[in-house]
Amino acid sequence: MAEGSTSGLSELPQHIIHHILSYLSAEESTKTSLISKSWLSACQTSPKLEFNPHVYFSRKLNPARFWDWSKEKRREKYEEFFQHVKKALKPYSKQGLRINTVNFTLEATRDSQWNPLLEKCTKIAVKNGVRNLDFFIPECDLPAIVFRAKSLVDLSVREGNIKRMSVGEIICPGLRKLCLKWVSLDVEMFNNIIESCSFIEVLEVWYIQVFDDFKVTKLNNLKELTVRLFENQWVKVEAPKLELLTCTDDENWFEGEDGDEEDRLTCGIRFPASHYQNLKSLLFSGIGIDDTFFMDLACKFPNLEDLMVRYCQELESIKISSQSLKRIELMDNKKLVEAQFEVPKILAFEYSNVCDIIPRFLFATASSCWTSSICLWCREHVDVSWFVKLKELLASLFQSEVSLDIDFICSVAFDLNEIRDIVKIREPQEVQKLTIHFDWMFSLEKGFSALDGLFWVCRPKYVNTEWHDSLEKNDAVKFLYETLMFRRTQDQFQYSLQSKFWRHDLKEVNIEVLDRSICMIGDRVNFTTKGKNEHQQEDLDWENILNLLRNDGSFGTMVYFKLQWSRVMEKDGGNFET
Repeated sequence: MAEGSTSGLSELPQHIIHHILSYLSAEESTKTSLISKSWLSACQTSPKLEFNPHVYFSRKLNPARFWDWSKEKRREKYEEFFQHVKKALKPYSKQGLRINTVNFTLEATRDSQWNPLLEKCTKIAVKNGVRNLDFFIPECDLPAIVFRAKSLVDLSVREGNIKRMSVGEIICPGLRKLCLKWVSLDVEMFNNIIESCSFIEVLEVWYIQVFDDFKVTKLNNLKELTVRLFENQWVKVEAPKLELLTCTDDENWFEGEDGDEEDRLTCGIRFPASHYQNLKSLLFSGIGIDDTFFMDLACKFPNLEDLMVRYCQELESIKISSQSLKRIELMDNKKLVEAQFEVPKILAFEYSNVCDIIPRFLFATASSCWTSSICLWCREHVDVSWFVKLKELLASLFQSEVSLDIDFICSVAFDLNEIRDIVKIREPQEVQKLTIHFDWMFSLEKGFSALDGLFWVCRPKYVNTEWHDSLEKNDAVKFLYETLMFRRTQDQFQYSLQSKFWRHDLKEVNIEVLDRSICMIGDRVNFTTKGKNEHQQEDLDWENILNLLRNDGSFGTMVYFKLQWSRVMEKDGGNFET
């Protein structure tokens, strides 16, 4: 590092340096001590220590050879590793320096032989006023001294065993964040921890297998709660200052295709209090809530702004009324067929579903400026009735700026003659972006039917699809390019004579390519204007565009077709005029 480039860093106040170091690994923190004396001092006064025997021995020995050693030989090496840990901790113990963070990662060993040595080293860290402890200790016991660490602020335990202690034995008055993931402990010990550490502000409880029903109460300062449950587990939550709540059953998101979801026991959450005034964000995923949960949403959560409901299979018809909600996400709630919304402050609405149900939405009131994103995976045969439902869905979102993403993993058939008798057909809905995906069984007939149906439903400003490095996967890109960009060849419309109903309304098409890895800065390559390579639209046949994509395209590249439409009106169930 050049000398001049470190001068500004050297002048930073120590509390700022400490804050920067909190985001770095132990190895990265050590390297920063070379910047200047102030950084060296900060590293010493706010150290972060990471101890991982797998990494330690990988640097000294062949790891594969090490794990083949006998139990006695491994025990000898364990002792060697912990001597290394004690040596690393000794300077802080000798000089009385506070230790900020210690991380013990023993996942590669999975051996209870670590217990006595782990106890010794944790004791040194606790005596030196450690603030943050992170344990990944499969098949090991969490040292009991952890719960007598008065300086402890943040405790994270992944796997391992936590033995029962009484309320009087747990003395962690400074504990503000507690994460328990896949650990073994009983409900009584959990309750004792909660009762003894009443100032906890952030709590994460992941997959505690022996739990049945358990409670998160008596935490009057709790602001963030994340609970991940096994099947048939229930949690009761009563926390008056709670701001963010996540409750999920991730293990059971996707049921099998044999109909066995009927026999599955759901898990869930209970709210004994009548009001949670501070709650701003609520995420449910895969848990047992039904339609009645939303009946008193505004009363129970009067200041809720973000609502995310995913994989909740008991929902069928819901009504959401809230004066505070700004963002709503409904994802893969398979049985949901209807939803009504009275959300005047809505800013963003997202809906996605992997099944073929298109629900009915009704927005009674909404803000004047909001966005909606609809993502549909079509797995069964798609016909005219499906497009009619999609059109009704988009009509309910007419006040918003709509993005539509559709994955056709099925056959597609659309015929204008089938909708001529349908009454009150609306104009095509304006859509900001239409993303189309086809499966590997793409055909021209499927492509034309999909475009006919989609352009009867909506008028997108952009149509885009993904470019693949493998050329045989780009039939859909070629189809869209030749159909939208070069409409001069009439023979290609032999599969769909009705295509003329939208083709003549299409005034202009430009093509752009966007690398999604740089989409945050919006670096687009426009192939229809003069630029570095001075390509003109008339010169860009498929071979030319293919060469450009080969040179500039990469995995994750999106091809955008920017469309300009003439104003169209519907008449007689499908005839359009400018």
